[in-house]
Amino acid sequence: MIKHLIVDRDDFSVYRDWMKSRGFISATYFSVNGFDLKKMKKLAEDGQLNAISCSVGKSVKLYYSESQTELAHLRGLV
Repeated sequence: MIKHLIVDRDDFSVYRDWMKSRGFISATYFSVNGFDLKKMKKLAEDGQLNAISCSVGKSVKLYYSESQTELAHLRGLV
C-alpha cells in the first residue's frame, strides 16, 4: 500500500526524519544496493509492501518499509 504525503520544502527534513524513525528508507538506498525498484513499486501497489510517496514541490520521492523490503528480497520477490 502506498500512502501519499505532500510537504513543503521547509518541512521535508522533519518528515524525512519521521519516516526514518518509523523504518522507511529511501528508494535510492535500495536502488544503490541492487534492489529492483519496479518490482518494489508493483509489490507496494499490490499491498504487499508499505510505502510512502512524498511530494516536495514537483519532486516525488518514494520510501519503503525496510523490514518488509528485506523480507521480500530474501524471498526472491525483489
